[in-house]
Amino acid sequence: MSEKRESEAVQAGEKRHIAPTSLLRGNPTLPSSKYYTLRYLLAATLADGESIVSFPADSDDSEALFRCCKALGAELNWSDSQEVMLRIQGVGRPRSTQAVTINVGNAGAVLRLVLGISALLPEVTFFTDHPQSLGKRPNRELLEALTTLGAVCTGTGSEGYLPITIRGGDLHGGSVTISGARSSQYLSSLLFLAPVIGEAVEISVVDDLKSQALIYVTLNVLKEAGIVVEHDAALRHFSIAADQRYQPREYSVPGDYPSAATLLSACAVATDPASEVTLSRLRPDEEVGVELVQALQAMGADLLVDGETVRLRGGRRLRGIEMDGDGVIDCIPVLVAAACFAAGESVFYNIESLHYKESDRINDLCMELRRAGCIVTPKNDAIIVRGQPQGIEGGVVVDGHSDHRLLMALAIVGLRSHRGLTLTGTEHIAKSYPRFFEDLQRLGVEVR
Repeated sequence: MSEKRESEAVQAGEKRHIAPTSLLRGNPTLPSSKYYTLRYLLAATLADGESIVSFPADSDDSEALFRCCKALGAELNWSDSQEVMLRIQGVGRPRSTQAVTINVGNAGAVLRLVLGISALLPEVTFFTDHPQSLGKRPNRELLEALTTLGAVCTGTGSEGYLPITIRGGDLHGGSVTISGARSSQYLSSLLFLAPVIGEAVEISVVDDLKSQALIYVTLNVLKEAGIVVEHDAALRHFSIAADQRYQPREYSVPGDYPSAATLLSACAVATDPASEVTLSRLRPDEEVGVELVQALQAMGADLLVDGETVRLRGGRRLRGIEMDGDGVIDCIPVLVAAACFAAGESVFYNIESLHYKESDRINDLCMELRRAGCIVTPKNDAIIVRGQPQGIEGGVVVDGHSDHRLLMALAIVGLRSHRGLTLTGTEHIAKSYPRFFEDLQRLGVEVR
């Protein structure tokens, strides 16, 4: 962990109290996108030459990603003391004469995308020091697909839990199928691997495909890196020609939309009309951002997009919405939190994949929201919210379930609790947004 990250780390098991707050104002600096940081660094690792990634995300997930890239043979060095510009000396095709062991921490997306590339190595073992979180997330479908391409994969249990050992190095092309029903990360993993196998690969997606917006992120990054992927409009069939090469590039990571969703939702529930939050470095054409903006506007938020800047004014009466949440799956917990204070009923559906995140983001979130006084009903693939515009009583302790997204959602609820909320396990916010509570304070929230 860098000195900067160490200085901002909080002690394990820490609690934070979020006091009721009616006024939020400011223009905080957003964390950089985890989605793009992960994909740009993998593309740079697979390039033969030096690439530069500016504004990589600073989080626990990034630290896990750096470990993985180094284990694959890349050299990573900061060009500046502010750790804004990262130089990556790529390896082309990862090689190693010795068995490799990698601790992926609690970074599920990092694990799954690197699992594919790691099949180019003779032997690699992945493990986690978060057995109750990432250790319970399934990887079976991806391991089966890698087996089809010639790797020997050994996971734990029938669902392919960590630890996982892959013996690869001598892969072949051909046709492979992958289920997208639980995660789009499986498909992204294969898309990063396929160009460097050495033979043409055809990928067919069976079942449903969750989080399609993130597949477009993967395809955009691959295109930037010089990789050609042919696919149909429905994202069901992909053709990757043999012997393609990732090109060294200079990449700039945009702001993170799930983090933006948190700050925008917090301002949206603020009751003082003087509340205003302005966020920058958000790509307006990113599908996740488009759907997030549409959702907040549908709820009645006063929101304006101007290029890469988004401004939201609070103090407006919100209304319930019915929303297909798959396209903004990482934003759903904070949108649910905002809906708890909207007039009428809200329904967030097509979100079954939330069961398989760092926590069960449907059942665990609803349990803690109800503990706080919200009226929510969990379903297998949906959350139903009956809003309470008058706010809730609060004054209780709620558990973040070791999940940064739940902590953000519960913090928003704390703002509209008459007696505030106390959150436990707040150290886990460092997974994606280490400065989150400090940024809340700068916006005017009393955080103890």
